[in-house]
Amino acid sequence: MSTNQKRLKVFSLALMALGILAVVGGVLVLTSSPMASVLRVPVAGAATSGTISTEVIGVLALVVGVYCLAVGVLGARAANNPRRVGAFRTLDVVLVVATLAEVGLGALAGQVSWVEVVLAVLAVGAFVYAGRANREALDR
Repeated sequence: MSTNQKRLKVFSLALMALGILAVVGGVLVLTSSPMASVLRVPVAGAATSGTISTEVIGVLALVVGVYCLAVGVLGARAANNPRRVGAFRTLDVVLVVATLAEVGLGALAGQVSWVEVVLAVLAVGAFVYAGRANREALDR
């Protein structure tokens, strides 16, 4: 297994772990648990109460978390066979867009989820290493 394949595997496992955390965070936000405040960063100058946006963030966190688990599994499998990264890269781009949308909604609601920011960074990293691993495999 090449260095890029190992990095892709690490990024994929981290995506799966944070996907689980996103699911838990989404449930906490939806149930308005006091523990959910750990997953939020207050943004100064919130103009509205953000109740509706918070519910949307909770649902989106659940969806992104489950989707992230699926992307992580595909990434881990693609690390084993880098010639088959096409489906993973397509789903990974959708993950980046969804996490950035959630960060944007969080900013509008006055709370930003650090979990989603980290997921976006990991998804971009996994995308890069999947491409590198694929190029290495095609060169062999």
